[in-house]
Amino acid sequence: MSKRLAVNTIYAFSMLLIVVMRIVTSTGALSGLSELQQDGVWSSLVQIVIMGIIPLFLYIIYLKKQGDEKPFSTVAKTFGYTRNLSPRGWLIVAVISLLTTYEVTCISSVWYELISAFGYKAKIAPTPAPYTPAVLVANLALTAILPAVFEEFTNRGLLTEGHRGRPLKTILLTAAMFALMHTNVTQVFYTFIFGIIAGALAYVTRSIWPAMLLHFINNFVSVMKTYGRLNGGWLSFISDMYNWLLGDVVGGVVATVLFVLFAVIMFFLFVRLADTESTRRIRLALPPRDETEPIVCGKYDNLPLYFAMSLNVIVTALTFVWGVMR
Repeated sequence: MSKRLAVNTIYAFSMLLIVVMRIVTSTGALSGLSELQQDGVWSSLVQIVIMGIIPLFLYIIYLKKQGDEKPFSTVAKTFGYTRNLSPRGWLIVAVISLLTTYEVTCISSVWYELISAFGYKAKIAPTPAPYTPAVLVANLALTAILPAVFEEFTNRGLLTEGHRGRPLKTILLTAAMFALMHTNVTQVFYTFIFGIIAGALAYVTRSIWPAMLLHFINNFVSVMKTYGRLNGGWLSFISDMYNWLLGDVVGGVVATVLFVLFAVIMFFLFVRLADTESTRRIRLALPPRDETEPIVCGKYDNLPLYFAMSLNVIVTALTFVWGVMR
C-alpha cells in the first residue's frame, strides 16, 4: 500500500466516524446530559479518539509494515513536531494569529448573511447561563486546546504528509478537507480560509506548532468573547466591538477598512516570517526546506479521499437544507 492510499484511507475512516457520531448525537443519545457534559463526551470521542488515537494508531501500523523501526519518531519528524522557530518567528506567528481571529470573524459574519439571504435560519439554542470559572476552564479545554492539538494533527499533520510535494495544492486540499470536516454550512467558508492560513504557516515554518498556536488563539478568543458577552465585565468589550463593527453602517465601513489593512499586514508578515526562518536555517546549518517530489499516486489512491470529500459535502449541504426548512 502506498503512503497516499494509506493516509487517505485512514483520513476517510476518521471522517466517516465523525459523521456517524453526528447521526448518533442527533437522535438524542446524549440528551440526558447537561450541555457541558455533552460537549465533553463529543470532544473526547471526536477529538481525542477519532482524530487522534485512531489515525495515529493506524498510521503507526502502516509505518511498521513498511519496515520503520521507529514509527513514532518518524511521525514526530515528518509531521513537523520536532521543528522549532526562532523567538522572532514565534512573535510573528502570534501577531498573524491575532489578526486571523478578526479576519475569520468578519468572513463568518458575511457568509452567514449570505446564506441567510437564501433562506437559511440557524437553530435557536437556549441562552446559556453565565460561565463560572470551572465552566470557562472546561470550555477552553474542549474548544481551544483539543481542536488545536488533534484537528491539526489530522489535517496539517497526517493529510499533509500524504499529499506533500506540491505546496499550493496541498495547502488548498487540506484547507478544503478541514472546512468540510466541520460538516456545518455556517462554518464551511471561514474554516476554509482559516485552513489556508494554517497550512501556509506550516509550510513556511516547516513546523506544525505555528498552526496549532493559530488554532488555539482563534478558538481562545472565541471562548473569551462568549464569556464576556454572558458575564459582562471588561471582557464584554470584545463582543461589543464586533457588534458595532458587524452590525452598524459606520462600523461596517471601519470593519472593511480594517479587514483589508490586516490582510495586507498579514501578507508582509508571512514574507518576513519566511525570511526569518530561512535565515535561521542557514545560520544554524539546518537542512533546506523539503522540496520533495510529488508522491507517486496510483490509479485508485485518491478514492478514499474522494469518498470522504463527497460524504462531507453531502452532510454539509444537508445542514443548509435543514436550515432552510426550519
